[in-house]
Amino acid sequence: MGRVVIKPERDQDFYVGWSTIVEAPIWFGSRVDALKYIAQDHRESGGPADPPEERLARADRYGSSIRPEADYGFGYWDDDEFIYEQRGFLARKDLIAACRRLAANDEPGVWDLLTPFEDEAEVRRR
Repeated sequence: MGRVVIKPERDQDFYVGWSTIVEAPIWFGSRVDALKYIAQDHRESGGPADPPEERLARADRYGSSIRPEADYGFGYWDDDEFIYEQRGFLARKDLIAACRRLAANDEPGVWDLLTPFEDEAEVRRR
């Protein structure tokens, strides 16, 4: 998959470029910011051929830029959490707060938002 556009909240002008490789945001911001990031991603990596506006329209509608005909639905509105860097689960409701902490270079603050995996007592911090 690579990079997926996630819209954390239906009613907010906030989008997240989520890397399914590193399992974390690689960019975030408003719709205007997202258009720039998506265009840059496409130039740098030869990303998805569909235009940035189409990807954002899907994120607005489904919560994710993944096409509905794909055989996976990563990041759709019914996905309440995401695996964050193999450290634990990040709730969708905390995704904007996590991005703000990342912008402030507060990675441990992001870890504080996570819940441990089912078979672990704590979030992985190393």
